[in-house]
Amino acid sequence: MVFKRNPWQEVLSGLGEPPPFLKLLLLALSVGCLADAVEPLRAWVEWLRLDPAAWERGEVWRMVTYGVFGRGGISAWVVLQLVLVYWLVQQLVVWVGVRRARTTLLGGVAVAGVTAALAQAASNQFGGPSCSYAPFWLMQGQNVILAIGLAAFAANNRYSTVSHTPYVFGLPIPTKFLVPLQLLMTLGGALNTGDLGGFVGIVAATAWGWTAVSRR
Repeated sequence: MVFKRNPWQEVLSGLGEPPPFLKLLLLALSVGCLADAVEPLRAWVEWLRLDPAAWERGEVWRMVTYGVFGRGGISAWVVLQLVLVYWLVQQLVVWVGVRRARTTLLGGVAVAGVTAALAQAASNQFGGPSCSYAPFWLMQGQNVILAIGLAAFAANNRYSTVSHTPYVFGLPIPTKFLVPLQLLMTLGGALNTGDLGGFVGIVAATAWGWTAVSRR
């Protein structure tokens, strides 16, 4: 089976009416991305993002809200990421329904957030690598949503081939390879920045997305 689907074309032609939670998610992700480009807005979203001291301050809401508000400013890459979020979540809604899709995403965000925070705390306690950039940057916002969505997509279509999508630059690639490709990209980012917590969070989100909707 070969998936010859173009997310850009489907955005224009339509995949059907997106559920309300997806509309709100895309809006929040867009606001978060915009906040990184507009200084006055940045302070409003910083207290919603995952932070190494969230446990000590009792700000447990960050374990979920970090995945709702996007990051990265305004760029062609960010736009592409948001398109992929829309496309992948819409596919998930078709496969498992609105309620289970929403539970899968929010559950994955929470599990990844808690896992990443614990991993970073342990790393700090035992003298692990220091993050040269903002901690958990690799998993903030749309990144953790994409990790869950890509893993769910690959799990449901592991014997197929994806082609004609911007994510793989139009090249045919076995769908199951999307997961190691995602993890390799994240590992490269972790090696460059020292963001151990962010890498662990993406691994946890990927594992959650794969197992939550995996077909036997």
